[in-house]
Amino acid sequence: MNTFDVIIIGGGFLGLSTAYQLSKMGVKTLLLEAGDIGGGTSASCSGRAQTCEGHLDPLNIQIIRDGLARHETLEEELGVKYDWRKIGLFLLIRSEDLWQRWLERSAILTRAGIPTEVVDRATLQKAESNLITSGLLGAAFAEEGILDPLKYTLAYANAARRHGGTILGRSKVIGFEVQNNKITAVRTSKSTYYGHKVAVMTGAWASRTTQIAGITLPIQHTHAEAMVTEKLPKVLNNGIELADFYETIHGKPRAVAIGVHPQNHGTLDISESVTKTNLLHKGVSAWGVTNMAKELIKMLPILEKVRIVRTWGRPTSFTPDEQPLIGWVPGMDNLFVATSLVETITAVPVLSEWMALMLQEKETPVSIEMYSPSRFSHLIGKNELGVLTA
Repeated sequence: MNTFDVIIIGGGFLGLSTAYQLSKMGVKTLLLEAGDIGGGTSASCSGRAQTCEGHLDPLNIQIIRDGLARHETLEEELGVKYDWRKIGLFLLIRSEDLWQRWLERSAILTRAGIPTEVVDRATLQKAESNLITSGLLGAAFAEEGILDPLKYTLAYANAARRHGGTILGRSKVIGFEVQNNKITAVRTSKSTYYGHKVAVMTGAWASRTTQIAGITLPIQHTHAEAMVTEKLPKVLNNGIELADFYETIHGKPRAVAIGVHPQNHGTLDISESVTKTNLLHKGVSAWGVTNMAKELIKMLPILEKVRIVRTWGRPTSFTPDEQPLIGWVPGMDNLFVATSLVETITAVPVLSEWMALMLQEKETPVSIEMYSPSRFSHLIGKNELGVLTA
């Protein structure tokens, strides 16, 4: 009863979608989540299916393009509506250098099937009358998707269960049994489970999880905070972000890069303040909320008296080369890891199917070897102990 073909640790987008794909393929699958299913970092995000802000390599562009296409029929496949819709996105341009860079990016993206254009300030102001555009040259514009992230995670969880997958919340992993470079068992406080393969999909916590089995991964993180407004009359027609978001926050102890995204039910998701920290937590700070509010009002003064009804924080993981980490972990024969995606919601419908094939040691339609943990073999640490506990 407690033996499985694959044990997945982590009940976010990647873990639940992969559990669904494996279960649909007839693989006996167990998913363990430390908290509530659908209650972690994935379900707390803004729900954006991003399109134009990530890497321009052919693999990433294909994943974005194919992922968006899959979302058009995925609600029907999963049997649950998760409020999928398309929405425009303006990326605000504040310098000549950025303008030129986005002219080049938009040409590459458009040729690859992700239509993107650069518009002048007058066009931006006409589209978003409430936005203060002084100091802006214009914006890059693209279409992206948006959904309810909690409904999205639960849709995958329920679909996995219908196909025979075992999905357990409140099941924190506290130990592994390791023999001859293989994980033979996964222990929680409630039970011990045996599996032929183990997949760690715990986001920024991935290295902390694998450390229980003696493996340290080169995963870093920053802590991001966001907030959600009360339900409002229509303020924006499209999402708004800074075109130089990553440059604004990169390498700084604290930084704010405002993005505002209309939600399906009339609220606005406002992000984000970013802090460099070694701590992994889901808290918020007075500094983060206050400084987001100050920058937001400069951009959209119409929101000055609006009430904030919820704030949230999450660790955002990344690797040394800022590419995803997906594949088998060197030094442990049956340990798989997936973390640190950029356009996670967009990519999940495609990558989950490919990862399910990889976990069965089958060939994927497209090679994702460039994401393999083996590229960091020199950075992956290993403890030689055979049995470790948290």
